[in-house]
Amino acid sequence: MFSGKTDELIRRVHDARGEGRRAVVLKPAIDDRHPHDVVVSHSGRQVDAVAIEGGELLAAAGDAEIVFVDEVQFFDAGLVEAVELLRTRGSDVVAAGLDLDFRREPFPTTKRLADAAARVERFQGRCSRCGRPATVTQRLVNGRPASLDDPVVRIGDEELYEPRCEECWAAERLEPAPSDAGRSLSVP
Repeated sequence: MFSGKTDELIRRVHDARGEGRRAVVLKPAIDDRHPHDVVVSHSGRQVDAVAIEGGELLAAAGDAEIVFVDEVQFFDAGLVEAVELLRTRGSDVVAAGLDLDFRREPFPTTKRLADAAARVERFQGRCSRCGRPATVTQRLVNGRPASLDDPVVRIGDEELYEPRCEECWAAERLEPAPSDAGRSLSVP
C-alpha cells in the first residue's frame, strides 16, 4: 500500500504501448474508488482500463499481447487459471496487488499468482508513523487499528489504510484508546 506499485504498472503500460504492443489494462469491478474506465495511482497518474469480474478476464483481454491487471488481491482464484490460459496463448501478463491483508496474512489470489510467476518484484512504502520501510498495512477505524475480526476486503484509501513497518503495526495495536487513558491494559 502506497508503495508505487500502480505507478509502476502505469509506467509499464505506457512503455508497452510506446513499443506498439497491443495492451489492455484490467481492474476489479469491486474497486469503486475511481471511475471504472481508469486505473489511478496515489500520485494521480492514470491509464484507461476495463473493470471486470474475475471470470471476464479472458474475454476482456481479447487479442492483447500484454495484459495488465491491477489490484489482483480483489479477484478470486479464477484469476489465476485465466492468467495461465493467457500465458499459454502467448500473452504476457503483468499483475499488481497487495500480498498481505491488514491482518498480515497472505491474500490467496496474490500468493498463487506470485507462486506461478516467472518474476516477482516487491515494492515497499514508508511507515506513516516512523518512516522506516513499510511491509504491512494498518486498517483504521476512527483513527484506531481495526479489529482483526473485521472482514478482509473493504475498499478504501488513505481514510481507511496506512502503511506500517512491523514494529509500528504491532505497537499501535497495543496502545490504549484515548478513552482508556489512565487505565491499565492487559495483553494476552
